[in-house]
Amino acid sequence: MSLICRVGYQSMFRMRVFIITISVFGIMAFSAAKLKKVKLNDDVTVSVPADFMPMTPEDREQRYKSHRLPLALYTDPDRLVDFGVNRSYSVWSEDDLGMLEKFYRSSIIELFDKVDFIDSGIKEVNKHQFVFFEFESVVYPESDFQRNVAKYTYVMYGLSGGTTYVFNFTCPKNLREDWQPIARQMMSKIKLK
Repeated sequence: MSLICRVGYQSMFRMRVFIITISVFGIMAFSAAKLKKVKLNDDVTVSVPADFMPMTPEDREQRYKSHRLPLALYTDPDRLVDFGVNRSYSVWSEDDLGMLEKFYRSSIIELFDKVDFIDSGIKEVNKHQFVFFEFESVVYPESDFQRNVAKYTYVMYGLSGGTTYVFNFTCPKNLREDWQPIARQMMSKIKLK
């Protein structure tokens, strides 16, 4: 092999190693997002991305019409990615988690026109049992002037002191690849008393 070929091959090899290294560090930096811890009350602590901010009353009114105020609602600077914490005073016990999972699964299926579950079940997070669902959903338009609404959602239900806490992360489906690792990281840091 001539000297020119060897030098060209070595340069190509170095360039490939450089590109792969930069790609890996870029993915690691994004997937290990900087989260800030937020204590919502004596029973609930969550972690949200550092640039997330509490939703304004106008945002809440426009995007989350409900007679019951959530415990917390956060959004990203572009107002595309949301994280909320709500509570329900329905009477479930730790022994009911299997039934709770079936109940909420059917509720999710009824809420959307199409649901593709990525993962679901019961898992322990910080010494507490949670029912969780990770899925993509589609709501079809009601008129020709609207578009499909396709979302990625990660939701967890946890029981504490007679209260069911609902932790809900959602973003547009086309942003799932970027936000899924962060959503999972956020959910793994939830603490309930």
